[in-house]
Amino acid sequence: MNVRFIADSMLGKLARWLRLIGFDTLYYPSIADEDLVKKAHNEGRIILTKDSELVRRNKEEDIIYLASSDPYEQLKIVMKTLKLNPWERLFSRCVYCNKPVQKVKSLSEIKQKVPSYAYQNHFSFYRCPECGRIYWEGSHHSKIRERIKALLE
Repeated sequence: MNVRFIADSMLGKLARWLRLIGFDTLYYPSIADEDLVKKAHNEGRIILTKDSELVRRNKEEDIIYLASSDPYEQLKIVMKTLKLNPWERLFSRCVYCNKPVQKVKSLSEIKQKVPSYAYQNHFSFYRCPECGRIYWEGSHHSKIRERIKALLE
């Protein structure tokens, strides 16, 4: 399922979590409602919002209203509403830029860019082609998986 989102300015943490599970999610800390709706409409994105007025004024758009302020509850609602599979593309996007990450082919390219412990203990690294951030499967990955599993129960 190629679901794409745009999150309003109140949903930054949700946007990061959706990117973590591999969904193309745009987020702008400050964007006018009209611009958000126009971008969503032009790009076929589902709007995620806490703004009931935005929902009321744009009934014809694809919108999910999220009353909760808890980003984990918001993620749970989005996943259940759309029946999203969080495991299929887990960790495949940069949580900052939203771009799909790419596997680093030569470890020598990143030796000076990651902590020595990570370089010595991990063999798979991924890089964002936009911002250059480097990712690897650290201990936080298991915590993220546990959080997602708990949300699905």
